[in-house]
Amino acid sequence: MQDERLEQALERADFALRRITRSLADRPAPAATPAPAGGGDELLREKVRSAIAELDQLIREAAD
Repeated sequence: MQDERLEQALERADFALRRITRSLADRPAPAATPAPAGGGDELLREKVRSAIAELDQLIREAAD
């Protein structure tokens, strides 16, 4: 049972990392289009914060 929970936690962590990767890939190249002052970067930071919080939760759940 513990292995199944760990497997699910790792799958969710992998999904979160893929979300971060997609967010980074969707950003325009810095030289091509300058980001709006704080807007684009702040949105990406929020997505990364969310993904990190989700990963932290998965790690806590897997440790139980």
